[in-house]
Amino acid sequence: MLLGVFIAGVLGLAARLVQLQVVDAAYYQERTEQALLVPPRSLPFVRGSLRDRTGALLVNDEPCWDVTVDFGLLAADVGADQSAITRQCRRMARDRGWPRSTPLEELGPLFHQEMDEMWADLAQVAAASRALDETDLREIARRRFDRVIRVRKQVAESRGFDAPVAEESVAQVILSSLTPTQQIRARELLQKYSSVHVEPSSRRRIAENTEALAHLLGRLGRVDAQALENDPAWDDPFARYLSDDWIGVSGMEYVAEQTLRGRRGQILLDRGGQALEEIQAEHGNDVYLTIDAALQQRLYDLLGEAVHDHPDASGGAVVVLDVATREVLALVSYPSYNPLTLDEDYDRLLDDTEHMPLRFRAVATQYAPGSTVKPLACISALIHHLITPESVETCTGYLFDDVRDAWRCWEVHGTGIRKAHGTVNLVQALTGSCNVFMFRLGERLGVDRLTRTFALAGIGAPTGTGLREETAGINPTPAWLRHQRRTAATVGLARQYAIGQGEVAMTPVQVANLMAAYASGVWRPVSMIRGAAPTAARTIARPAEWDPVRLGIFGVTNDPEGTAYKYAHFERDGYTLCGKTGSATVNPRPTAYRIPYADTAGRQHVAVVREGAMEPALQRFRTEFPDATADLGNVEVASRWPTRPPREGEHHSHAWFGGYLQPVDEAGRADLHRPAPIAFALLVEYGGSGGQTAGPTAKRMADAIFDVLGPLLRPRGIGQIGFLP
Repeated sequence: MLLGVFIAGVLGLAARLVQLQVVDAAYYQERTEQALLVPPRSLPFVRGSLRDRTGALLVNDEPCWDVTVDFGLLAADVGADQSAITRQCRRMARDRGWPRSTPLEELGPLFHQEMDEMWADLAQVAAASRALDETDLREIARRRFDRVIRVRKQVAESRGFDAPVAEESVAQVILSSLTPTQQIRARELLQKYSSVHVEPSSRRRIAENTEALAHLLGRLGRVDAQALENDPAWDDPFARYLSDDWIGVSGMEYVAEQTLRGRRGQILLDRGGQALEEIQAEHGNDVYLTIDAALQQRLYDLLGEAVHDHPDASGGAVVVLDVATREVLALVSYPSYNPLTLDEDYDRLLDDTEHMPLRFRAVATQYAPGSTVKPLACISALIHHLITPESVETCTGYLFDDVRDAWRCWEVHGTGIRKAHGTVNLVQALTGSCNVFMFRLGERLGVDRLTRTFALAGIGAPTGTGLREETAGINPTPAWLRHQRRTAATVGLARQYAIGQGEVAMTPVQVANLMAAYASGVWRPVSMIRGAAPTAARTIARPAEWDPVRLGIFGVTNDPEGTAYKYAHFERDGYTLCGKTGSATVNPRPTAYRIPYADTAGRQHVAVVREGAMEPALQRFRTEFPDATADLGNVEVASRWPTRPPREGEHHSHAWFGGYLQPVDEAGRADLHRPAPIAFALLVEYGGSGGQTAGPTAKRMADAIFDVLGPLLRPRGIGQIGFLP
């Protein structure tokens, strides 16, 4: 019996093999050929959303449709490759059921006729939303083809051999972001073309608060060669960038790119359009920012009012931080732009060199911080044991009585009631922002010790936002001075640095973080994404050394002798506003130079060299063009920052206010043993006086912070969003 079962099994297996290999051989051969001949179809993923700290939606992908064309068809139509044309002609004949023996001479004209018809139909689809004719569409197709060819060449150069790349198996987008109505029309017109597809896609949509959030959120752009080369998912065929992909190129879209991007899926089709295998796409993850969108909008509006109310102001920035965690609660740059119409408005925005709406001032622009660094100069002198809290200096209005054109105290300029501060200690000097006191500190410290303390407080280094727009500021150490300015560190420079002038430069986000350091005694990087790993803090000084400095900062807004008492005194719900005003002199600096030179043939040229790179550029020039002659006596400034020249009678100062919310006791005195929850920095470009211009706006902004975050600032609510308990 067992033998019989065995024999029956063998006979059944043999019969099945005969059926597969003989009877159904043609069928399975055809299926195999179909599967091999039809490229797999990519399934798009949905890019993750950006949300604010409360979960409010800021940016998301919304469904739409794209019209794509197989790369093989583009290679035949715009690539002018004869082998590609031959393949497409044979494919066309096969799709129409023509005999394989049809001569290529007959198929060629028919193929080109079909291409003309295809582009005409695509132009009809495009006409519903944009003015694109057949010529425009063919140019788009050519650019798509050229991008793939460039990718292939780059990959061949990096790997050492030429081979097809994934981009060649992916249909290329010719028309994007079709509405539901447009996609129905597209399907009706284009269904007869087997290499043209109407596929589901998505487009980026900003939910609300567009202008207030535009710089912060950033934008997408087509992936470039550098992104392809540095792609961390290069070895993953479903996650790697393809030449036509969108990628974050600025703002938080750039910072969170690896979290927001997903993995495309794939569907394997036979020649008849039947699915053989499907791999589902994996959508990108949502990212929760530390930003409060409501606070961002309120502060943007208030800053806009301050800029418009001041006749000389050209823009500004506001940054708000959670002192305990250094989460960025608001990152405002004014003026901004409407991201929904950026493409149409770009040239106009770029030409506006007075207000520069495309500049992300909060992180990208460096300014002299002015008096906002005076508390740091005091801390530096304390930690180096050069003064005590009781040390005094006598301010006569001038550092040198016989030199009246320089080294003056700010009150001598006529902005105060007095013309001199008299004899003052550290707390009084900070309260009244005495320049002479700070000049003396600079003399004692010198550039080396002062800039070492600057480094501890983050000056000259990025704050940790991750934004590609962020600049590091300038900490003019002796080494920096030797390399960049070809000068030595002098006593005069130390005096300037102690009042935040000269070469010292900071971004608004750096000044906000400096205020958080004043409030907490430590410096730590800021964060823009909720749930990020905690960062290590760097202690600047001991608590006992901070106490007199904080009392001086408290006096600025709470002592009638304070520089901002009249403009920014503020009390609410057990807190007061502490801060430091700053009127930072605007010193336009060259950012690039023009160098005329003649080549070996006698032709005249002009080289443009960025600031700080003059010597390396000249050395390279001499090495590469030893016979060329550079006219170094006729070097011109190509650009400056700020770009706008001062108007007649205009203030040559930017207005600063940097501060924090300080808990107070029942008597209204600073409670230094309770942590300050919020720090912020406000800048008004060309605003003049920090007290008169920035002070009142800072007071209104403190009110806005309480209106939006009020419950979280009360003692029982502290800690709910990361504030120190």
